[in-house]
Amino acid sequence: MQKLEVFQSVWAMERRRPDGKEWSLEEQVAMIAEAGYAGMDLYSFVPEISRPAKKLLDQAGLACTCCAFPKSIEGFQSDIDMALELGARHLNVIGQLYPMTVAEGADIIKRWLEMGEASGMPITIETHRDCITTDMLYTLQLMEAVPQMRLCADLSHFVVGREFTWPIPTRDENWIQQILDRSVAFQGRVASREQVQVQLDFPQQQGWVGKFRQWWEDGMRKWRFREPTDATLNFLVELGPPPYAMTDKDGWELSDRWEEALVIKGWVEEIWARLEVEGKANQD
Repeated sequence: MQKLEVFQSVWAMERRRPDGKEWSLEEQVAMIAEAGYAGMDLYSFVPEISRPAKKLLDQAGLACTCCAFPKSIEGFQSDIDMALELGARHLNVIGQLYPMTVAEGADIIKRWLEMGEASGMPITIETHRDCITTDMLYTLQLMEAVPQMRLCADLSHFVVGREFTWPIPTRDENWIQQILDRSVAFQGRVASREQVQVQLDFPQQQGWVGKFRQWWEDGMRKWRFREPTDATLNFLVELGPPPYAMTDKDGWELSDRWEEALVIKGWVEEIWARLEVEGKANQD
Protein backbone atom coordinates (compact mmCIF):
# COMPACT_ATOMS: atom_id res chain seq x y z
CA MET A 1 0.00 0.00 0.00
CA GLN A 2 1.26 3.49 -0.86
CA LYS A 3 2.10 5.70 2.12
CA LEU A 4 2.42 9.39 2.89
CA GLU A 5 5.15 10.76 5.17
CA VAL A 6 5.00 14.44 6.17
CA PHE A 7 8.25 16.01 7.37
CA GLN A 8 9.12 19.30 9.04
CA SER A 9 12.23 21.29 8.12
CA VAL A 10 15.02 21.95 10.61
CA TRP A 11 15.47 25.33 8.89
CA ALA A 12 11.77 26.11 9.38
CA MET A 13 12.17 25.51 13.12
CA GLU A 14 14.44 28.56 13.39
CA ARG A 15 12.52 31.41 14.99
CA ARG A 16 14.82 34.44 14.47
CA ARG A 17 12.73 36.55 16.83
CA PRO A 18 13.77 40.04 17.93
CA ASP A 19 14.14 38.69 21.48
CA GLY A 20 16.58 36.02 20.32
CA LYS A 21 14.61 33.13 21.81
CA GLU A 22 15.13 29.86 19.93
CA TRP A 23 13.97 26.29 20.47
CA SER A 24 16.69 23.78 21.30
CA LEU A 25 17.09 20.73 19.07
CA GLU A 26 15.59 18.66 21.88
CA GLU A 27 12.53 20.92 21.96
CA GLN A 28 12.23 20.87 18.17
CA VAL A 29 12.26 17.09 17.92
CA ALA A 30 9.81 16.75 20.80
CA MET A 31 7.42 19.18 19.11
CA ILE A 32 7.70 17.38 15.78
CA ALA A 33 7.07 14.01 17.39
CA GLU A 34 4.06 15.27 19.35
CA ALA A 35 2.59 16.85 16.21
CA GLY A 36 2.70 13.54 14.37
CA TYR A 37 5.31 14.33 11.74
CA ALA A 38 7.27 11.45 10.21
CA GLY A 39 10.51 13.28 10.94
CA MET A 40 12.73 16.19 9.99
CA ASP A 41 14.57 17.46 6.92
CA LEU A 42 18.27 17.90 7.78
CA TYR A 43 21.29 19.59 6.17
CA SER A 44 23.91 17.44 4.46
CA PHE A 45 26.41 20.30 4.86
CA VAL A 46 25.99 21.15 8.57
CA PRO A 47 26.98 17.95 10.41
CA GLU A 48 27.26 19.76 13.74
CA ILE A 49 23.46 20.18 13.60
CA SER A 50 22.41 17.12 11.60
CA ARG A 51 24.27 14.46 13.59
CA PRO A 52 22.84 15.39 17.01
CA ALA A 53 19.42 15.94 15.42
CA LYS A 54 19.55 12.45 13.91
CA LYS A 55 20.30 10.93 17.32
CA LEU A 56 17.28 12.68 18.79
CA LEU A 57 15.11 11.59 15.86
CA ASP A 58 16.23 7.97 16.34
CA GLN A 59 15.34 8.12 20.02
CA ALA A 60 11.89 9.43 19.10
CA GLY A 61 11.37 6.79 16.40
CA LEU A 62 11.38 9.41 13.63
CA ALA A 63 13.01 9.49 10.19
CA CYS A 64 14.78 12.16 8.13
CA THR A 65 15.21 13.47 4.64
CA CYS A 66 18.21 15.56 3.63
CA CYS A 67 18.98 18.62 1.50
CA ALA A 68 22.18 19.68 -0.25
CA PHE A 69 23.46 22.79 -2.04
CA PRO A 70 26.37 21.35 -4.07
CA LYS A 71 28.68 23.84 -5.75
CA SER A 72 30.47 21.27 -7.91
CA ILE A 73 30.07 17.79 -9.31
CA GLU A 74 32.92 16.21 -7.36
CA GLY A 75 31.99 17.92 -4.10
CA PHE A 76 28.52 16.41 -4.21
CA GLN A 77 29.90 13.11 -2.95
CA SER A 78 30.33 14.54 0.54
CA ASP A 79 26.61 15.42 0.58
CA ILE A 80 25.74 11.89 -0.48
CA ASP A 81 28.01 10.43 2.19
CA MET A 82 26.37 12.52 4.92
CA ALA A 83 22.87 11.63 3.70
CA LEU A 84 23.84 7.96 3.83
CA GLU A 85 25.25 8.39 7.35
CA LEU A 86 22.00 10.03 8.44
CA GLY A 87 19.90 7.30 6.80
CA ALA A 88 17.94 9.88 4.80
CA ARG A 89 14.85 8.82 2.86
CA HIS A 90 16.21 10.83 -0.06
CA LEU A 91 18.68 13.62 -0.79
CA ASN A 92 17.15 16.78 -2.22
CA VAL A 93 19.48 18.84 -4.41
CA ILE A 94 19.46 22.62 -4.82
CA GLY A 95 22.39 22.77 -7.22
CA GLN A 96 24.60 25.85 -7.01
CA LEU A 97 25.85 25.59 -10.58
CA TYR A 98 24.59 27.93 -13.31
CA PRO A 99 25.07 26.46 -16.80
CA MET A 100 24.32 28.63 -19.82
CA THR A 101 22.97 25.83 -22.02
CA VAL A 102 20.60 22.90 -21.57
CA ALA A 103 23.35 20.50 -22.67
CA GLU A 104 25.65 21.74 -19.91
CA GLY A 105 22.90 21.54 -17.30
CA ALA A 106 21.85 18.07 -18.42
CA ASP A 107 25.43 16.82 -18.07
CA ILE A 108 25.65 18.15 -14.50
CA ILE A 109 22.31 16.62 -13.50
CA LYS A 110 23.16 13.26 -15.07
CA ARG A 111 26.44 13.07 -13.18
CA TRP A 112 24.80 13.92 -9.86
CA LEU A 113 22.15 11.26 -10.48
CA GLU A 114 24.81 8.71 -11.42
CA MET A 115 26.70 9.45 -8.19
CA GLY A 116 23.54 8.96 -6.17
CA GLU A 117 22.71 5.70 -7.91
CA ALA A 118 26.23 4.37 -7.44
CA SER A 119 26.02 5.18 -3.73
CA GLY A 120 22.49 3.87 -3.22
CA MET A 121 21.01 7.25 -2.28
CA PRO A 122 17.79 8.38 -4.03
CA ILE A 123 18.27 11.87 -5.49
CA THR A 124 15.61 14.50 -6.17
CA ILE A 125 16.29 17.80 -7.93
CA GLU A 126 14.41 20.66 -6.28
CA THR A 127 12.68 23.46 -8.15
CA HIS A 128 14.25 26.47 -6.46
CA ARG A 129 15.45 30.01 -7.11
CA ASP A 130 19.16 30.82 -7.37
CA CYS A 131 20.12 27.34 -8.50
CA ILE A 132 20.24 25.14 -11.59
CA THR A 133 16.42 25.00 -11.78
CA THR A 134 15.86 28.74 -11.23
CA ASP A 135 13.84 29.20 -14.42
CA MET A 136 10.80 27.03 -15.07
CA LEU A 137 11.24 26.96 -18.86
CA TYR A 138 14.89 25.92 -18.53
CA THR A 139 13.80 23.25 -16.03
CA LEU A 140 11.23 21.92 -18.50
CA GLN A 141 14.00 21.59 -21.06
CA LEU A 142 16.23 19.83 -18.53
CA MET A 143 13.39 17.39 -17.86
CA GLU A 144 13.26 16.55 -21.57
CA ALA A 145 17.04 16.18 -21.80
CA VAL A 146 17.27 14.04 -18.63
CA PRO A 147 14.25 11.68 -18.57
CA GLN A 148 15.48 10.01 -15.37
CA MET A 149 15.50 13.30 -13.43
CA ARG A 150 12.97 13.17 -10.58
CA LEU A 151 11.86 16.47 -9.09
CA CYS A 152 11.03 17.74 -5.63
CA ALA A 153 8.37 20.36 -6.40
CA ASP A 154 8.56 23.59 -4.43
CA LEU A 155 6.25 25.54 -6.71
CA SER A 156 6.51 28.73 -4.68
CA HIS A 157 9.81 29.56 -6.39
CA PHE A 158 8.35 29.41 -9.89
CA VAL A 159 5.35 31.53 -8.92
CA VAL A 160 7.66 34.29 -7.66
CA GLY A 161 10.46 33.75 -10.18
CA ARG A 162 8.16 34.10 -13.18
CA GLU A 163 5.74 36.52 -11.46
CA PHE A 164 2.66 34.48 -12.28
CA THR A 165 -0.33 36.68 -12.98
CA TRP A 166 -3.73 36.12 -11.36
CA PRO A 167 -5.79 34.31 -12.36
CA ILE A 168 -3.24 31.76 -13.54
CA PRO A 169 -3.14 31.67 -17.38
CA THR A 170 -3.77 28.30 -19.04
CA ARG A 171 -0.23 28.39 -20.43
CA ASP A 172 1.33 28.68 -16.96
CA GLU A 173 -1.03 26.09 -15.50
CA ASN A 174 0.03 23.63 -18.20
CA TRP A 175 3.68 24.26 -17.38
CA ILE A 176 3.06 23.59 -13.70
CA GLN A 177 1.25 20.37 -14.56
CA GLN A 178 4.29 19.24 -16.57
CA ILE A 179 6.46 19.84 -13.49
CA LEU A 180 4.04 17.80 -11.38
CA ASP A 181 4.21 14.97 -13.92
CA ARG A 182 7.86 14.45 -12.91
CA SER A 183 7.64 15.27 -9.20
CA VAL A 184 8.16 12.49 -6.66
CA ALA A 185 8.35 14.71 -3.57
CA PHE A 186 6.71 17.98 -2.62
CA GLN A 187 7.31 20.98 -0.38
CA GLY A 188 4.59 22.98 1.33
CA ARG A 189 4.60 26.75 1.16
CA VAL A 190 2.11 29.18 -0.39
CA ALA A 191 3.47 32.04 -2.52
CA SER A 192 2.05 34.92 -4.50
CA ARG A 193 3.60 36.51 -7.57
CA GLU A 194 5.57 38.94 -5.36
CA GLN A 195 6.07 37.05 -2.08
CA VAL A 196 7.62 33.62 -1.67
CA GLN A 197 5.69 32.93 1.54
CA VAL A 198 2.30 34.41 2.39
CA GLN A 199 0.06 34.07 5.44
CA LEU A 200 -2.47 31.28 5.12
CA ASP A 201 -5.47 32.98 6.74
CA PHE A 202 -5.22 36.51 5.32
CA PRO A 203 -8.31 37.13 3.15
CA GLN A 204 -6.29 38.67 0.31
CA GLN A 205 -4.24 35.45 -0.05
CA GLN A 206 -7.09 32.96 -0.36
CA GLY A 207 -6.86 32.69 -4.13
CA TRP A 208 -3.23 31.63 -3.88
CA VAL A 209 -3.96 29.31 -0.96
CA GLY A 210 -6.61 27.54 -3.00
CA LYS A 211 -4.35 27.28 -6.04
CA PHE A 212 -1.48 25.69 -4.10
CA ARG A 213 -3.85 23.23 -2.45
CA GLN A 214 -5.11 22.29 -5.92
CA TRP A 215 -1.53 21.85 -7.20
CA TRP A 216 -0.59 19.66 -4.24
CA GLU A 217 -3.65 17.50 -4.86
CA ASP A 218 -2.91 17.30 -8.59
CA GLY A 219 0.70 16.31 -7.88
CA MET A 220 -0.23 13.72 -5.29
CA ARG A 221 -2.86 12.20 -7.59
CA LYS A 222 -0.36 11.98 -10.45
CA TRP A 223 2.21 10.43 -8.07
CA ARG A 224 -0.25 7.77 -6.87
CA PHE A 225 -1.06 6.84 -10.46
CA ARG A 226 2.60 6.57 -11.54
CA GLU A 227 4.35 5.02 -8.56
CA PRO A 228 4.37 1.38 -7.34
CA THR A 229 1.80 0.19 -4.83
CA ASP A 230 4.44 -0.01 -2.07
CA ALA A 231 5.92 3.48 -2.68
CA THR A 232 6.12 6.23 -0.04
CA LEU A 233 5.52 9.90 -0.82
CA ASN A 234 7.55 12.46 1.13
CA PHE A 235 5.94 15.86 1.69
CA LEU A 236 8.05 18.50 3.44
CA VAL A 237 6.32 21.40 5.17
CA GLU A 238 8.85 24.22 4.83
CA LEU A 239 7.76 27.61 6.10
CA GLY A 240 10.98 29.55 6.31
CA PRO A 241 12.01 32.00 9.03
CA PRO A 242 12.57 35.71 8.30
CA PRO A 243 13.28 37.06 5.77
CA TYR A 244 11.14 34.36 4.10
CA ALA A 245 8.48 35.05 6.70
CA MET A 246 7.17 38.60 6.48
CA THR A 247 7.64 40.77 9.58
CA ASP A 248 6.41 44.07 10.97
CA LYS A 249 8.63 47.11 11.46
CA ASP A 250 9.98 45.66 14.72
CA GLY A 251 10.92 42.30 13.21
CA TRP A 252 8.01 40.26 14.60
CA GLU A 253 6.36 37.82 12.20
CA LEU A 254 2.86 38.52 10.95
CA SER A 255 1.68 34.98 11.72
CA ASP A 256 2.60 31.87 13.72
CA ARG A 257 4.64 29.66 11.37
CA TRP A 258 4.47 26.62 13.63
CA GLU A 259 0.68 26.74 13.67
CA GLU A 260 0.58 27.41 9.92
CA ALA A 261 2.81 24.39 9.32
CA LEU A 262 0.31 22.24 11.20
CA VAL A 263 -2.46 23.64 9.00
CA ILE A 264 -0.58 22.64 5.83
CA LYS A 265 0.15 19.23 7.32
CA GLY A 266 -3.56 18.78 7.96
CA TRP A 267 -4.46 19.83 4.43
CA VAL A 268 -1.99 17.37 2.92
CA GLU A 269 -3.18 14.50 5.09
CA GLU A 270 -6.79 15.31 4.20
CA ILE A 271 -5.94 15.30 0.48
CA TRP A 272 -4.18 11.97 0.86
CA ALA A 273 -7.14 10.44 2.69
CA ARG A 274 -9.52 11.58 -0.06
CA LEU A 275 -7.25 10.18 -2.76
CA GLU A 276 -7.13 6.85 -0.96
CA VAL A 277 -10.93 6.73 -0.90
CA GLU A 278 -10.98 7.77 -4.54
CA GLY A 279 -8.51 5.02 -5.44
CA LYS A 280 -10.50 2.34 -3.63
CA ALA A 281 -13.70 3.45 -5.33
CA ASN A 282 -12.04 3.18 -8.74
CA GLN A 283 -10.96 -0.38 -7.93
CA ASP A 284 -14.49 -1.49 -7.00
